[in-house]
Amino acid sequence: MNVKQQIQQTFIGTDVSKLTLDVSIITIDGYHQYQQFDNTTKGFKKLQSWLQSTNLFSFETALFCMEHTGIYTREYVQFLLLHGAKVWMESALHLKRSMGMTRGKNDKIDSYRIARYAMTNSDKVKLVSLSNKTLMLIKDLMSNRDRINKSYQSIKVSIREMERVDKATGKELARLNKAALNGLTKGKASIEKRIFELINQDEELKKIYELITSIKGVGQVLATELIVYTHVFSRMNNAKQLACYCGVAPFAHTSGTSIKGRMGTSNFANMNLKSTLHLAALSSTRYVPDIKQYYERKVAEGKSKMSVLNAIRNKILQRVIAVVNRGTPYVENYQEINLVNS
Repeated sequence: MNVKQQIQQTFIGTDVSKLTLDVSIITIDGYHQYQQFDNTTKGFKKLQSWLQSTNLFSFETALFCMEHTGIYTREYVQFLLLHGAKVWMESALHLKRSMGMTRGKNDKIDSYRIARYAMTNSDKVKLVSLSNKTLMLIKDLMSNRDRINKSYQSIKVSIREMERVDKATGKELARLNKAALNGLTKGKASIEKRIFELINQDEELKKIYELITSIKGVGQVLATELIVYTHVFSRMNNAKQLACYCGVAPFAHTSGTSIKGRMGTSNFANMNLKSTLHLAALSSTRYVPDIKQYYERKVAEGKSKMSVLNAIRNKILQRVIAVVNRGTPYVENYQEINLVNS
């Protein structure tokens, strides 16, 4: 039985904010009700009682839809999943574009629009599953590491700028901020150590991590981000999907005979992952022999450096998917292995 057959008539759209949940319930025969609840455990229970009082609701036959709002959806989604609900989390941009031209913003109306979106697009539903707690903790640690990086860079840039216009003041700022910068560096190192510990404590994560990092050019940060953002490759298991998600898949820009643009990538992507992947590609052009050779050959042929780097980003993702699907580490020289085996 597919998802569409399981979901019968009830669609629940939720506009999630830090403090409240604006909830609309609609059915295919025109029924519509709205209510607001606190974004707390107590509020979730009141929501459950309200839904059940409509006599149109059961967790097994309803579809809950909402947009990603980071940590504010976490407890709500966990509550729904623990009660066997079907939950669809869609990107805010996707929901906004699907609604066409709208005027103004209202949480009540937004919850209704989300419910309508779920009803009209239920054949495209992508259900959320209960998150691996270790994976969730790693994601939180990654976010914290990113904030430390931004803070570190912000301080360093401000000091450099001051040194450029007033060397004496810049040196004093560098001296005064030395302890803070050292603290941020130590904090980042501690977080990365904890991430590595968590990966090693989970057999599945450890296996996937070791497979991915067997590829030259794929380091700890890229491997961790790929594992977390793909939910251990349960959401994306082919190179094309992953390339689209990372924003490195090339798309044509043509129309009729008048518009013949160059192939380009889309900005609808996970920009954190795209940035990390780009750094891995740059590093590979220096330290991975076959990729270095490929890069130099293509540039010598007249290809733009950026297009060659994008091809390398795709190569890295193809290798990642290959080792994950195959379940064996990356091998550089297949010919040599085949000779040994024969």
